[in-house]
Order: sequence, then structure tokens, then C-alpha cells
Amino acid sequence: MNRYFLYLVLLNMFVNVIIFVPKILIEYRYEGAVMGVVIAVPIGMALTYLYSTAMNQFPEQGLPEIVEQGKHRKLTILFFGTIQFMWFTAGLITLIGFIDILSRFVNPEMPKLGLLGIYLAGIFLIIQLPTQRIMYFLEIVLLINIPLISLIIFKAFINEYLSWDSILEVGTHIFTRPSLKAVAAATYCFSGYMNLIIFNRLIRGKLKIWNFTAILFLGLFNLFTTFLIPIGFHGSDGAQEYLYPWISTSDSLRLVYSPIERAIFLFLMFYMSITLVSVSVHWHVAYELIKGMFKGKISKKKNGLILGYFTVLAVLGVIYFNSLLLNRLTVYWMIFRLGVEIVIVAGFVLWARRRTT
Repeated sequence: MNRYFLYLVLLNMFVNVIIFVPKILIEYRYEGAVMGVVIAVPIGMALTYLYSTAMNQFPEQGLPEIVEQGKHRKLTILFFGTIQFMWFTAGLITLIGFIDILSRFVNPEMPKLGLLGIYLAGIFLIIQLPTQRIMYFLEIVLLINIPLISLIIFKAFINEYLSWDSILEVGTHIFTRPSLKAVAAATYCFSGYMNLIIFNRLIRGKLKIWNFTAILFLGLFNLFTTFLIPIGFHGSDGAQEYLYPWISTSDSLRLVYSPIERAIFLFLMFYMSITLVSVSVHWHVAYELIKGMFKGKISKKKNGLILGYFTVLAVLGVIYFNSLLLNRLTVYWMIFRLGVEIVIVAGFVLWARRRTT
């Protein structure tokens, strides 16, 4: 189904709003972030189009099915191991970041490992489900949350305290040489397409032009909203002082006729489910790629080892990565991810062309 492709990209865009990307873009607002966002849109769209059209050459197949007949087993294992770690870390940094948010804003008295345990229980239940069921779950979560998150964003745009002067001040730096860190962070908005490496199993028929048109306009809106709305509320200088700019922005909003007046509580409630699904999608991809390293159905022992591997790294991440260190590492992870994405897309394009010739 073509709409499933849109869901994967849209999920990544939603997660961008709350964790890492706004902080990175705001940090470089005078040092090329505006031009970085402008450049990131064609880069992201080009990668999305090339990768998705290449995957169309392998209808209803994920990477394990595509390489199943391959003769070079050792190369396949190395390839799967490298890619799965990339997807696992993508989910891990999102999970660690949101655990920190919950610890700061929702329940400061509860240990972070306790919050992690609750999330891991839900994530492990989801990632072992068939790919089709995970997509159904993603669809339900998005259909529930999109109207409510859209309402909060709409309230932000019409708020009387939104300073367009601050936004225009940052906009005057549009011709500043773009920062690679800002470009890498902004392109992450479009990176949901990479989940086709497993979720291509559900894509039937060729992707239509409306999919790419929708992604283009949603990506533009998402990036400039993520970047500029916190600046409009907190000022071009003040926005940098916040660790999580959109959390502070949502706390500036009031829903006067709502049963819950402070928008921050609704905002965090919505993002609890969004984050759960986002991490589950990334880790499901990693889980399926690890399974693809073994021939046939994996045993309960191997399955337990995979989940144990996920658990150990998640626990170590929560213990040793505080929010400041995680933010610094994520900047470089974004650059590394962009390079890996370009290599993977180029590889699949060449692979698809060889298949058709």
C-alpha cells in the first residue's frame, strides 16, 4: 500500500520535532542552519526518490528476501551486521533522549532505568510481531495523534506571543555558508524512507507521484516549523538556552477551552506513543536484519540473545549518556548517518539497474 510509505516518512518527521534536530538547527542558526535546511530538502527528496524507486524493483521484498539467494554468505552477514547497528542506534538515541525528557518533565522521582524497563517491555512485544501488524499499529497511532499534534502546531502559529521579528532576524542569515552539521540534522527529517529496507514487504505496486509531492511539502513544513517556531517564542538568542526547545515551546501554549489547559501535558502524552512506535520501527528493522543473518527460523535461545543484546546496550546508554553528551554525540552520528545513507542508496540504485539489464 502506497500510504504505508508515507507513514514511515511521517513518523520520522514527527520524532524530529521533539528530539535533537531542533536543538542542532537552533545552535547553528547564525552559522548556516537556514541555508542548511534549504539544501537538505533537495538532498532528502533525491535520496528518497532514488531509494524508493530502486526498492520498487524488488516488489514485496525486504533486504533478507532480496539477498536470500546470495552466494557470499560472509559478506551478507557483515553487511547485515553493519546496517542493523545503524538502525539500532537510531532507535537507541531516540529512546535515551525521550527517557531523559520523561525523567525531567513527567516523573523526576522515578529512576531512569525504571522508565527504560517500561518502554523496553512494550518495544520488545512490538518488534517481534509480523511487519504487517507493526504497520497497522503505526497507522492507528498516527491517525489518533496527527489531528491533536496539528492542533498544537496551529495554536503555536496563531499565538500572540509568537515573534515574527525573531524569525525574520534568523532568516536574514540565509546566505551564510551552510553548516554540514545542520544539513545532516535537517536531512534526517526525510530518513523514514530507509525503513523500506524491511517494510518494502508491504509496498504493492509502484509509488505514485503524490507520495513524493506530499513528502516534499510535509518536509518543508516540518523543518521550518521545527526550527523557527521555538525561535519565535523564545527569541533568536533565547531559544539556544533550552535543552529541548519544543518542550519549552509547548509549555508556552494554553488551550483555554480544553479539559487540560497546559499544552505541554498533551504534547508529552502524544509523544509517548509516537516515540514508542518510532523506536519499535527502527528496532524491528534491526531485529529482522539480525534474523536475516541466520538461515531458517531462529531458535528461542537466539531470539533471547538478540533481545538481551538490545537490553544491555539500552541500559548502558541510559547509565552513561547524559543529555549533554548525547547531544554532542548525536551531531556526529547525524553526519555519519547521512554518509551511510548515501552509500546505501547508491548501492541499491546500482543493484536495481543491474537487475533490469
